[in-house]
Amino acid sequence: MSGSFSSAATMHENLSIPHDRDVTVYLEDLANRLKDLDSKEQKNDEQHWMLINRVLAYAASAEQHIAEQQSRIQELENLSTTDELTGLANRRALRDFMHRTISSARRYNEQGVLAFLDLENFKAINDTHGHDAGDRMLQKLAEILVTNLRSTDFVARLGGDEFVFVLQKADQKQAIARAHKIRELISQCSIDAPRSRITISASMGLAIYDAQSTFESVMQAADEAMYKDKTARKSLV
Repeated sequence: MSGSFSSAATMHENLSIPHDRDVTVYLEDLANRLKDLDSKEQKNDEQHWMLINRVLAYAASAEQHIAEQQSRIQELENLSTTDELTGLANRRALRDFMHRTISSARRYNEQGVLAFLDLENFKAINDTHGHDAGDRMLQKLAEILVTNLRSTDFVARLGGDEFVFVLQKADQKQAIARAHKIRELISQCSIDAPRSRITISASMGLAIYDAQSTFESVMQAADEAMYKDKTARKSLV
């Protein structure tokens, strides 16, 4: 009997999943061969055990192959929804999140606040201090947002120097106050650059979402509010 298991082990090591054949058809073929052996009066025990072990080995190999494929799919999905520089969600992930959030708002009559942030003087910082300083500023802003948001909230980098965070299922007055507090915390932070220290500041626009909202309408309202804030801040300089 040990010889049978040794043969099966060797078979398992060399086994590869036949991509050109359906798994069900392959296993049914092995099962039918086992049934044929069982129906014979003079059954070949060695062949019988080799077929059983072949089924088990193939099943194990198929399971490993499926697990590897699922892991790869998950990895690709993560890459498609994550901003590489900051590790935050990207625009695609934000859109998916807001579609789910607004659907929930319609079902349970919920509301929340979406904040649109745009860093001030970002191009000048890149031009003056280099892109490394600009990247570190983006990463610092991401860190501030993640640190000061609830686990149930959401934050994304849209690209460039634009960020969005969402305070979901929140009282409107409290959420607006919280968003302004986060913007205040941002203005208290800075990064080191050669021969200088750069303070971080951002314009911010807020939009309320509720059961009647769409992702597009909320984003447009927040974007417009952000530009109004940027214009007002420039007039104070």
